[in-house]
Amino acid sequence: MITNRTDTSDQLTNPSKRHALDAGWEIDYRADMVLQHPRTEASRHAVYYRNTGRNRVWLAKRHLPAVLVPVYLSTWAAYTIAQRPPLSGLAAWWAGFFEGVRVPCPPRQPMRWRTVGRMTRLGRPPVI
Repeated sequence: MITNRTDTSDQLTNPSKRHALDAGWEIDYRADMVLQHPRTEASRHAVYYRNTGRNRVWLAKRHLPAVLVPVYLSTWAAYTIAQRPPLSGLAAWWAGFFEGVRVPCPPRQPMRWRTVGRMTRLGRPPVI
């Protein structure tokens, strides 16, 4: 959950401040808060796996410093394999992954290294 604006002079619409942490927001993790909604398995559709693979690549390419992109993608590939999805789902995931590599994503707006350090200190390194 993102809360608490610390600096009201910048808006998220400022191109150089597109990320919430860069725009002066703080992250407040609320372990005491329980959010519930009906459980449905998105994984029942192959398109779920394909879109997940593609979107992970696009997310990394768009928002991470270039040096961290392969680290992030390797981590997610290992995590996906460890989850042991059905073979058809894994094939669709890899197809989406390589689609994400081939197809251009929206314009790059990588976070600053200062933001990477701050996320890491908050216990959420951007490579996991």
